[in-house]
Amino acid sequence: MRVGHRSGCRDAERGSVLALVPAAFLVLIILGALAVDSAAAYLGQRRLTDTIAAAANDAASAALSNQNFYRGGKVQLDPAVAAEVVCQSINAQASRQLNDVRVSMAVDGAAIRVHASATVDAVFGRSLPGMARRRVQADTAAVAGGSEAAINDTPAIATSDLRPITC
Repeated sequence: MRVGHRSGCRDAERGSVLALVPAAFLVLIILGALAVDSAAAYLGQRRLTDTIAAAANDAASAALSNQNFYRGGKVQLDPAVAAEVVCQSINAQASRQLNDVRVSMAVDGAAIRVHASATVDAVFGRSLPGMARRRVQADTAAVAGGSEAAINDTPAIATSDLRPITC
């Protein structure tokens, strides 16, 4: 008999990875589902960002206060008109991907800031409690006037100045 060779132990040490394959497959499926749901949430967040950026730009150009301009030569936005334009723009871009959209807005002179949040449906997470929807947020600002000096001279609108609007 040779040293280091144990007869009869080869069969005892034999194992099967076949039992691990279903567990590994399940883990792979779960990771894939998480990746797809994360991508859906990211795309929803990008969609919301694009929507409110367009709404802020629309309001910066369409909500100019003629009264302030013709009386004092100031470029200012009318907050009531800006809110209406923001709502019209958001409703015109309505996406089935975004649910329960909540919009806040503030106007300071020629600047407008729009903040929104929405929920995005999960693709695979619908079957798991608490994972059916994810909340996404976006924030943007726009300035009427167009010159770089006007943009740089405009004070930043604080988060505390944002007021909810109903669209």
